[in-house]
Amino acid sequence: MSAAAFLARLKNSRIVRGIGANVYSQLVQTALQLLSVPIYATHWGLATYGAWLVIFTVPNYLAFADFGFAAAAANDMTVSVARGDRAAAIETFHAVRAAMAGICSVVLLICVAAVYAIPDVSLAFVSGLSHEQARYAILMLAAYGVLSIQNSVSLAAFRSIGKYATGTYIHTTINFAENLGALVVVSLGGNIEDAAATYLAVGVLGIAARMVWLRVQAGWLVYFSWRVSFGQVRRLLHPAFAVLALPMAQALFLQGTVAVVGLAAGAAAVPAFTAVRTLSRIGLQLTMIVNNAVVPEFTMAAASVDHRRRASLAFMSIATSAVILLPMYLVVVTCGPLVLRLWTHGAIHAPYALIVLMATTMVVNGSWLPISNLIFALNRHAQYSYYYLAAAAGSVLLSYPLVKWLGSPGAAVSLLTLDCVMFARVWSGAMAMKVFDPKEVYETAVAEGARLRHSWSKFALRRSHDERPPLEPPSRDSGGAD
Repeated sequence: MSAAAFLARLKNSRIVRGIGANVYSQLVQTALQLLSVPIYATHWGLATYGAWLVIFTVPNYLAFADFGFAAAAANDMTVSVARGDRAAAIETFHAVRAAMAGICSVVLLICVAAVYAIPDVSLAFVSGLSHEQARYAILMLAAYGVLSIQNSVSLAAFRSIGKYATGTYIHTTINFAENLGALVVVSLGGNIEDAAATYLAVGVLGIAARMVWLRVQAGWLVYFSWRVSFGQVRRLLHPAFAVLALPMAQALFLQGTVAVVGLAAGAAAVPAFTAVRTLSRIGLQLTMIVNNAVVPEFTMAAASVDHRRRASLAFMSIATSAVILLPMYLVVVTCGPLVLRLWTHGAIHAPYALIVLMATTMVVNGSWLPISNLIFALNRHAQYSYYYLAAAAGSVLLSYPLVKWLGSPGAAVSLLTLDCVMFARVWSGAMAMKVFDPKEVYETAVAEGARLRHSWSKFALRRSHDERPPLEPPSRDSGGAD
């Protein structure tokens, strides 16, 4: 394959475009984190910035209020579109959109009632605003969070029509505009109420932009209709609630373990534990850039009964994790103490046992997480999601005696135990459900290895040819005859 043909193939690959969109999303989030802290802290001061962080948890918590319907609907609609059944995809989209509208209305009413039930004294921490202004700011952030629930339905629609990358680019760009708008307002002297109003205003414009773009891409899907099948909503209840169990499990062991470390070993042990955990999770975040792009493609391959494509995507997920996490393990284990010292300017010193255990946990987690995503792509994640929630709770309970015994490395032991349990559960479930054929994955690995060796041989041959010195022209005798 020529270089031009290879580049054209990459350009037309939905997975490559999806990976690019995920990289863009990570870069935007990193840039916003770097920008927001100094701007908010400088213009508002730490007290007001802290109050903003507290009330901004409102839209973050409201993200759970979609009850997993959007993710379950995304898988379901992707299957329908891949099978050419547009009518089923339309029915699912309209049902979920109506269900989300109803949920959002109820949630917003509850937020209004809760905000006005809060006594004035409880709002005193929101400095620089009157009690009524503080209530308005919280309500605007609640409305912004409710609108974000509707955005998840739009993302599901983009994914179902094979436009995962487009939906991610649009979603990330709008999120960047929301945050940047608030930062500009704060830089110009705006208060908390002004920042909240900016988020809401830009969010409303973002919803309109998403729907217009989706109407251009798939007008057959998003037209307005009063016909709603609540049977579709009932059918999605089981996978939707199973989706909800996943972030609940993650929040439980991520936040719960930190709390246990502080309780059992003292607050001084928490920074070292969280710093090492953050360092060890960098590799997992890199693998998810690829694995999240694979999920919609695997759903389509399964729906169209393309076994070769399923095996190729499964191999890609497994190989990506191995290629990224094994070198990251070596980096964390060998350079972890140095990185921590440079990163924290010598303020944090972590036990080496904690670093090694968290690096091992990273590898084990990366060994089952890609496979769980493939199960999720088939909407069969109930096989492990509730189990994950229960195991996470057990891990938090186990961490207390372990931290008492071993210090902060005991928390790493509990997390490693959790991932070992999930490794066994997910892989056994994947084999039982025949999510992919191990033989076909092995054959794909052999074929990819042979192709890489062939490509390397051609590259080495071309390089050796390029480095070979040019032949000198034969010398011509210039002497005359005797």
